[in-house]
Order: sequence, then structure tokens, then C-alpha cells
Amino acid sequence: MISNNHYKVLGVNANEDTETIKIAFKRLASKYHPDKNHNNSEYTELFYKIKNAYEEIMEYKNNG
Repeated sequence: MISNNHYKVLGVNANEDTETIKIAFKRLASKYHPDKNHNNSEYTELFYKIKNAYEEIMEYKNNG
């Protein structure tokens, strides 16, 4: 089972469909991407949390 924290990172509910989760991921990834936020280690760390949460959720939903 996926941690609810992963869903919180993306700002979605656990019962959302994959398309909604993908849209949330793209919005956040674009906002916090390291290429857009040079020299901001806080945003870089947040970007990787977002990426990890998305990957874990999608793996769970696709294999699940």
C-alpha cells in the first residue's frame, strides 16, 4: 500500500484517477524543476520528493 504522504505531496486524494494525478505532477514538477529554480536547494529537494511520490503512486496504480 502506498503512503498517504505520497498523495499529500502531489495534493491529490488516493481515489483520484491516474490522469488527475499526472496533471498534478506536471503542474508541480514544472513549478519546482531545478532548471527553473537555479541555486535553490529547497526547491530541488521538493522536486525530487514530487517525482518520487508520482513514480511510487503510478507504479502502485499500474500494478495494483
